[in-house]
Amino acid sequence: MGLRQINNCVFIRASQDNLTKIHQVKEYMTFGYPTKKLVNDLIRKRGFLKKDTQKLAISDNLLIEELLGEEVNGPTGCICIEDVIDTVYRCKDESVFDSIQKVMWPMQLGSLKETIEEANLTHEATGREIRKKNTVTEKGGYIGFQGARINEFVSALI
Repeated sequence: MGLRQINNCVFIRASQDNLTKIHQVKEYMTFGYPTKKLVNDLIRKRGFLKKDTQKLAISDNLLIEELLGEEVNGPTGCICIEDVIDTVYRCKDESVFDSIQKVMWPMQLGSLKETIEEANLTHEATGREIRKKNTVTEKGGYIGFQGARINEFVSALI
């Protein structure tokens, strides 16, 4: 699936093979159904493309047209970032989705952070500062299938 580090994010199709892979590792990852707005934000803010061995930010449409406009197996029809976002979200054509997946690096998300006011507290008796974790999690945490709740979780990490 291309997930090599903690907080990596990739888009995959919900095929039978991929669902079997997800089922095997669901205790170690979070997955769900993103909205088009979340797909748009992720690709625009955290998206990088592979060109040979280089990692290039998606900065202009010329790079997308160069990598995806003329594939070896025929043109994919993706000439701008909006085409890439639409193809990833709708996932209509499997060959186009797979070619986009091949040229995109896994997206690195930030870690779940909390503000200083919530994380630190002063002990009443001694006056010492105590660090604590106030990360709000639901029963079972953020592991496994989240459905539409994946949008809230990932939006906090972008």
